[in-house]
Parts: sequence; structure tokens; C-alpha cells
Amino acid sequence: MPGVKQAILYSSLGRYLLMSIGLASSIITARLLSPDEIGTFAIASSVVMVMAEFRMLGANAYLVRQAEVTTEKIRSAYGLTILVSWGLGVALAAASWPLADFFGVDGLAFVFLILSVSFLLAPYISIPDALLTRNYRFREIATINVTSSVIQLALVVVLIKNGFSFYSLAIGQAISIFVKFVLSLYFTRDIKVYMPRFTGMKDIAKLGIIVSVGHVVRKAQHTFPDMLIGKLGSPTQVGLFSRGLGFTVFVSNLLLSGISPVALPYFSGVRNKGQDVVVAYRHASELIAGVVWPVLAVASVASLPAIRLMFGDQWDQAAPIATVAAFWAILRSAHVMAPNALVAVGKEGSMLAKEVIVFGVFLVATTIAYMQFGSIGVAYAFVFAGLTDFLVSSWFMKHKVGLGFLSYCAGMTSSALLALVCWSTASVLDWYLSFEDASPFAVLLYITGVLPPVWLASVLLLKHPLRHQIRAIYDKVLSKI
Repeated sequence: MPGVKQAILYSSLGRYLLMSIGLASSIITARLLSPDEIGTFAIASSVVMVMAEFRMLGANAYLVRQAEVTTEKIRSAYGLTILVSWGLGVALAAASWPLADFFGVDGLAFVFLILSVSFLLAPYISIPDALLTRNYRFREIATINVTSSVIQLALVVVLIKNGFSFYSLAIGQAISIFVKFVLSLYFTRDIKVYMPRFTGMKDIAKLGIIVSVGHVVRKAQHTFPDMLIGKLGSPTQVGLFSRGLGFTVFVSNLLLSGISPVALPYFSGVRNKGQDVVVAYRHASELIAGVVWPVLAVASVASLPAIRLMFGDQWDQAAPIATVAAFWAILRSAHVMAPNALVAVGKEGSMLAKEVIVFGVFLVATTIAYMQFGSIGVAYAFVFAGLTDFLVSSWFMKHKVGLGFLSYCAGMTSSALLALVCWSTASVLDWYLSFEDASPFAVLLYITGVLPPVWLASVLLLKHPLRHQIRAIYDKVLSKI
């Protein structure tokens, strides 16, 4: 079995490669397709993403957590996923035309039909993925994901060039699933367990309901606006909103994607050693905020040139959405590790309760905001939901983990000031250059040349905890010269 460090290396490398391919895909398709075409696919994919969270029903998590995996357990996992996933696939195919009529978008039914194929192959992707994961075979997992993504991107470009419009995105995704299916079975060929068993599924389903509901609630914050705008607005509005929000989510994920895999074992290790989880959580949050908040603050100012540089001028109307959504991402990142911390101290139920409360507020806020103010209103509703997430997470962290609200806020003050300095500097650059009129490349050069030194100087002047990490890196580099 490969070592844990090697597994983390391959896992991180795979995630960043996928993000790079995803960014390239977004840039290319945004320049080849119109907002209306991308919006049409976004409506369909938002519905499918919600359904997809239920198709595994926790079978992969069940296999990963088991101390010993037997042939019977694998067959039961296959049995449950086949029943649920195939059932959802058939239901999606049957509902293709009614769903298309509901949203009132031509061609949407065929997109749903194409995407329903993924549900038929999903069990023979998820179960092998769980078996690879529990054996730390992240190199194979990365190979599967990167290979399928590269093939998907290449196929999508070819299909768009040949006039398949938004169907190209659906066909590309279906082919990607097929490639994952083939490679997943190939890399687990030594196990040779494929036949399902429709008994012994109760424990899997019990775990799966909690896991799936939690994932659905989190994912719905990204998918519900597309469905809401798709029903009450137009595919063009969906396309513009999804690109504006997608830009902010990409920047946030780029900074935070390396945290999730290590947060749970980190807090679990702290607790198992008898150390203070609160101290560890507070310190880690200050370090994260010191990096994430300034970048998101700058992104809120430079959203227009960034979107022009990535997607082209036809997406200018997505920039105001990205600007507002950046503040949602800042609020959301304040307690980004709260779910892992709650799980580490055995408060999984509190984690799920927190997600449900926040989503309830989000659901009401986005619906009212869109009906009153349109797409930009939904972006402001995101900010309100982000503030709710911060307050609710703070309450649960105080009462379930022991993290004091005022002391936590006080510790985050230097990060807030750091973000304010960077935001102000970017605003001055905007006043000097006029980001709306300047070349996106020129804006990028100014930001990359000015903001890093300003951030570093502010870290030192404000005595932010990051200064110790910077000093350690400096000493390490200096020792090798």
C-alpha cells in the first residue's frame, strides 16, 4: 500500500489538474458558445447534479469506512447503488419531456436523455472508486479523472465546431462517464466482484441517507439558482449567472481545495492526542483567512477584466454577479472547516443541522430576491446566506466545540484588515487604470506586480500569524542557498 504522504501528493495533484482542465474547458466553451446555449445546459446539469447525490446513497463512504471489506459487502453495495442509480436514471429519462416543458426550453429533453446514461454506469464507477480510495491508490484515481476530463474537453470542442451546440456538453459528459467506467473496472480487475446482492443493504442505506442529504444541501446552493432562474427567467440569464458565480467559486476552490482532505484527520489527530481543538481551529482559520480573504477582495474589484480575459466580452454582464458573490465566498470561508471540526468531535448531526438551516434561509432569500431584483438580487441573497452560514456555524462551534464567538472574531481582525488593505489597493488601481476601459492583460500585470508586495508588507505590519509561516519558508530557502 502506498504511503499516506504519497497518496496525498497524488490526490492533490489530481485535484489541481482537474481544476486546470475545468478552467480551460470553461474558457474554451464560453468563447465557442453563447450565454443562451451554456445556460440551457446549466439548467439540465443543475437538475442532474441534485439527483446524482442520491444515486450512490453512501455506498462508497460505507466501503471506505469499513475495517474489513468482504465480497458480500461489495455485492450489497453494488445492489443498493444499482437499485437507486438505475431507478433515478430511468426516472430522469421518463421525465425528460415533462421537465423540458416545465422550464420551457427547446432541446432540453434530449439533454436530459443523454445525461441519464451516467446513472446506468455510475455503480461501476463509484464502488471501484471506493475500493481504490480505501487502499490509498490515488494515483489510479487521478489517472481515471484526468484522462476522462481530457477526452471530454477534446470531444466537446470537436462537437461544437461541427455544430452540435449545447448538446456537445451533454455528449462530452456522457463519454467522460463511459471512460471512467472502463478505467475504473480496469484498475480494480484484481477484485473481480461485479454481481450485485440485494440483501444486507440496511446499514449502507442508513449511512447513505445522512451523507447524501448533507451533500445535496451543500450542492443545492450552487444548483438551485440555475433552476430558479431557468424557470422564471431565460437560459441567457442562467448562463450569465452561472459564469459569474462560477468565477468566484473557481477562485475560492483554487485556494481551499487543498484544505478539505487534511482538515478532518488534522482535527481528529488533535483531539486524539488530547490537545485543544479550539486552539487548533482558531489558528488554522486565521492562516486560511489571511490568504483567502485578500484574494477574494481583489477579485471583487477586478471581476470585469478577469471575466473578459477568461471568457470574452460577451460575458461582461456576469461581472457584477461575480463582484457580489466574492463577499459571499469571504463569509463562507470564515468557517470553511466547521463541518470537519464538528465531525472530528463526534457531532455529525450538528453538521447536518447547520447545513439544513443555512439552506432553508438561502432558499427563501434567493427566491424572493430574484422575483424582486432579478439575477443581481440572487447574488445579494448569496451574501445574506453567507452571513447566515457564518452566524449559524459560530453558534454550533461555540455550543458543540467550545469556540468563543468574540474571541474568534477578534482573532480574525487582522485578516479582515489585510483584506481591506488589498481591496483598497485594487480600488486605487481601478481608479488609476479604469478596469472597464483598460486591457485585461494590463490589469493582470498591474495586479500581479502591485498586490503581492502590498499583501506581504501588510502581513508584517499587522503582525498577522502568517508572518511566522513566511519566516519559516524564508529561513528554509536561505539554508539551501
